[in-house]
Amino acid sequence: MAACSQDTGVKMALAETIVVCLGIYFGAGVIVAVLFLGFGVSRIDHDAKGASAFFRPMVFLGCVALWPYIILRFVSLKKINQPDTVSPDGEAP
Repeated sequence: MAACSQDTGVKMALAETIVVCLGIYFGAGVIVAVLFLGFGVSRIDHDAKGASAFFRPMVFLGCVALWPYIILRFVSLKKINQPDTVSPDGEAP
């Protein structure tokens, strides 16, 4: 009976660790999403400047879940919805 309670304690510790890690991940995601949607989205996507009032709440959860990608994208400042500056044959226009 004692071995069963020790096994349950290990499982509970593992479950608590997973919950804490997910809380930290999504907490950081909320911070990044608020900052990104407030200040940075128009720097990456110029079409977001004229978006409706429902745009930011709709993409909020996606930003929370994908915050590492958003940080990488923001740091590299790769813009979307813009024509390429390099032609398909590899030469600059």
